Amino acid sequence: MYKKNNEITVIITLYKTPAKNIELLKQYKNYRLIVYDQCPEINIKEKLVKLNLEYYCSNKNIGLSKATNFLISKVKTRYFFFTQADIKINSKSLILLKDAIKERKNIIFTGPKFVKKFKLNHLDKRFKKYEIVKHLNAACMLCDVKKVKKIGFFDNDFFLYWEDIFLMNKINKSKYKMLLVGNAEVIHAGGKSTKNNYKIRFIRASNFKYGEFLFSYKVNKKFLLKLVRQALYGLLFIIFYCLIFNRSKFLDNLASLTGIFKFLNFFIIKKFSLFKS
Repeated sequence: MYKKNNEITVIITLYKTPAKNIELLKQYKNYRLIVYDQCPEINIKEKLVKLNLEYYCSNKNIGLSKATNFLISKVKTRYFFFTQADIKINSKSLILLKDAIKERKNIIFTGPKFVKKFKLNHLDKRFKKYEIVKHLNAACMLCDVKKVKKIGFFDNDFFLYWEDIFLMNKINKSKYKMLLVGNAEVIHAGGKSTKNNYKIRFIRASNFKYGEFLFSYKVNKKFLLKLVRQALYGLLFIIFYCLIFNRSKFLDNLASLTGIFKFLNFFIIKKFSLFKS
């Protein structure tokens, strides 16, 4: 058994997380674990507080970016492991990620390969042992705290989607690099870290669209024509699917249109604040 690790803190943001995934948090018993639970359910909260972790919660869903940045502010170790509730990993892979980042001065993130079944000590021929990459799967990454505090992590303007793409775009323009560690493995259940219902599906779809335009605005500013076109198409599809009583498609298009208007609201407020200043 591994001793309590004093170099790595595990941080996880939760929102409507299924009870079965709470059990997976026990795999971090040898690490300092900090959790931010958004809109907590009583039964889940009770399970969490029984675990050996630091627990924070809010009755409002403030989004992945803000919640994650809050957790990072609570980290006191040299590294933090950013992950999700439905990720399976063992201490050996975490140590491999830590050793890889510790031995290289210019590495800010290390990430594992995603597998369906653990095959530790058997390096897959499709993967190099170490590989500098332009993008890591942000479902789990080991991060250097000092470097993150210099360059920043997620942009608080993002809510749920595109924040990782924007982050890695920023990293690729900096002096820091990201490293894929081929013999570190994780299993991801895939989209099951949050309960699935119409409300959550709507929140996801609307914030994906919001993030898409926010990313375009922050990176290249070319979004106006695309925004007008998608807004018009979205409105037409909403009317069409309403007339044919297709609830699922109606809600999907309504969510996208909601995301577009959410971005417009952000854009107008941003421009107005710049004008006032």
